[in-house]
Amino acid sequence: MQGRRKLLALGLAAAVVLAAGGVFAIAGGGSSSSPRSFAQRLLNSPNSRFMTGQARTALQIFATGTTSFGTPAPLQDSLDAAATQPVSARAALRTVAAAASTPRNVRVNDPAADHDQLDQTTQSETTIAVSGSHVAVGYNDSQHSLLALTAASDLTGVSWSDDGGATWNDGGDIPNAPGQNNFGDPWLTSGPDGTMYYSTLALDAIRGLLVGVARSKDGGRTWTSPVVASPDLGPNGFQFDDKPAITSGLTPDGRPVLYDAWDDFACTESGCEDGLPVSRSTDGGHTWKVSYAATLPESGDGCSFAQFIGAQPLVNPETGVLYVAAEKIAVTDPDCLGLPVTFSQMLFTSRDGGQTFSGGSRIAEVTPAFDFGAMRLGPGQYMRTIEFPSLAIRGGTLAVVWNDGRLTGHSHILLATRPLSGGTWNLRFITQGSGDEVQPAITSDADGWHITYYARIGRNLAVDQATSADGVDWTVQAITSRSFPGVFTIPQFDPIIAEGYMGDYLSSVSAGGRRYFAWGDNRDIVTNTLWTDGRHDPDVFFASG
Repeated sequence: MQGRRKLLALGLAAAVVLAAGGVFAIAGGGSSSSPRSFAQRLLNSPNSRFMTGQARTALQIFATGTTSFGTPAPLQDSLDAAATQPVSARAALRTVAAAASTPRNVRVNDPAADHDQLDQTTQSETTIAVSGSHVAVGYNDSQHSLLALTAASDLTGVSWSDDGGATWNDGGDIPNAPGQNNFGDPWLTSGPDGTMYYSTLALDAIRGLLVGVARSKDGGRTWTSPVVASPDLGPNGFQFDDKPAITSGLTPDGRPVLYDAWDDFACTESGCEDGLPVSRSTDGGHTWKVSYAATLPESGDGCSFAQFIGAQPLVNPETGVLYVAAEKIAVTDPDCLGLPVTFSQMLFTSRDGGQTFSGGSRIAEVTPAFDFGAMRLGPGQYMRTIEFPSLAIRGGTLAVVWNDGRLTGHSHILLATRPLSGGTWNLRFITQGSGDEVQPAITSDADGWHITYYARIGRNLAVDQATSADGVDWTVQAITSRSFPGVFTIPQFDPIIAEGYMGDYLSSVSAGGRRYFAWGDNRDIVTNTLWTDGRHDPDVFFASG
């Protein structure tokens, strides 16, 4: 077995550090069943170590009742990751000459729009929707907020194109719903009628951190404010959601449906639990119903706990069967002996349109690759990464990919495949060697499987795509026309962004015989009064082919 890996959990201090003071009123005051008391329980639990930056920010808002966050330490206590079984199968790789194959790279956001707030110029964490020649790209956007959270703060950005991605328009941010703040973690999909749907976290001062879904009928030019897809726990409940992902498809009886999946922490007067909610809409995103693929008890005795993160739904277009994958993080340690934490990829299946789910099965164990949850690119330049799963179907095969550290002590892309009918998962490393590859996204089409990922080359990053018709022999193509360095994340150059954060995922979509890519990219340089010699700037770039 692979030896235990010592980890230091990166303190996800905030996607928004919001340094100014000011009171953010939280309903319920300090009673034992108020949102603040529930948030304090969660903040002090082991679960808070494994959240996205946006969720950790919202949790601190609810737990403290103010917009002043202080400066949390960038690293938290060390922990052991449980040993995992070795994987011997490795892909055969061939690299295509970059000059002949690299698609044109286009920036989708407009840096000229980042003029109101000094150094709040982060656009990252990408997602794509395609409808004919219309393409929309969503991303986290730090410009549309003050240092203190206000009613206008909005972290959910979008750009749109009417010509297949050849040219782009910065669309600003998705409009907030009244009484809510869009809090990022974007995910897009398109329906069969061309409607685009945008899933985002939304902070509600009364109900908690929710998931909302906005709609666009004009190719991403304009958007409704998000409709809440989360459950309503009533006036004495606290709903706290993280990392949503949305997809569209057909139910087994042929009705158009949307599914949005995420991980949550939900409290009522009768108690708290962690879970894997899956919300569904059969009326084009106007109303939503929630079922749970799985629930877990609140943190157990002593230092025991379990939670999910990185949920991703996928519908089989032939049968309407819904698959939801997520990473499970758990340890049984009632006496707080520092026992190893187990990381694993899990799969849940629904055959009745998301109403009920199978008990869940383990795809494989996971080995985190980095000693404190982030990849070091250079002095002060760190890139947080989690082992989010990504799903695709081709023919009669279901595939899941994630980045895993068990092969050489570096992060490489691990592919798991099995027949749709069930059976044993076959594991194969797609990448290997002395570099690192992180945050993969898998798609499929008539040409085969396609896995897009960030590749570390020395101190720089690039985006590559590996393609295979059989899952064994792979061709690697450069997507970025040039590599780029990291940006300063410890300490952060952007005053409202989490330390170590450079985005938790990129995006790839196959549609209409073409493939579309969007990623966070730091190639461009900006200067201002703080950076007279210039600094690299996090933007969003796009390519297709």
